[in-house]
Amino acid sequence: MKRVQEKVVLVAVVAAVCLAGCVTADAQEKVKGAFVHVHKDFDVFEGTVGKDMEFTVEIHNMGDGDAYNVDFFDDAIEKEDGKSFKLKEGSFKNHFDKIEAGDYVTFKQVIVPLAAGPLLLPSSVVTYTEDKSGGKKTSVIGSVDGFNVMTSTQANTKNLLAFGKYASFGFCKTLGDWVRFAAFAVVIGTIVVGKSAFSKTKKLNEARKRKAARKALGVDDIKDD
Repeated sequence: MKRVQEKVVLVAVVAAVCLAGCVTADAQEKVKGAFVHVHKDFDVFEGTVGKDMEFTVEIHNMGDGDAYNVDFFDDAIEKEDGKSFKLKEGSFKNHFDKIEAGDYVTFKQVIVPLAAGPLLLPSSVVTYTEDKSGGKKTSVIGSVDGFNVMTSTQANTKNLLAFGKYASFGFCKTLGDWVRFAAFAVVIGTIVVGKSAFSKTKKLNEARKRKAARKALGVDDIKDD
């Protein structure tokens, strides 16, 4: 009876997987005509004031029809040019006569942050038509991206802490850890130096006592070992 139940469960699982595959295939087949999607890939997760940040803009046509008169707009970002950042390379607008079904186009943007703090990059907008001669335009909106921009000092400190984490075998992960480590090192150094000074003083005192004893015995010409 138990084996029969296991077989029934196995058959049900296989049927569910097959059904899910069929539903997914049907959903993909239902994307008729042009279907455009836009997003940005970036080479860093945090920016630094005065350092380049590079973005790759990708416009995909995931439908089964060609997209025509494709226009890319970054108007919202363009308004921030010269304020929170400046555009070093690329453009806030772009045009493509055609993106074939299943194909995509890419281009780059390079910006340079001008101030530290949160940097918000509003959504990009793409419009296109399914008719080569024009007609109704379809608009799509990309995602909103956000980054933290550091000063050069903050970036250098972060890099040093990352190196220090490995150099200290993972014990010092933050600036506070290094401050405590430095304080501990000072205490240990003081103890070592103090012990060394005490040892030297002790030896000098013993040498003086031996010298005084030899002088009293009239053997002052005998040298210490």
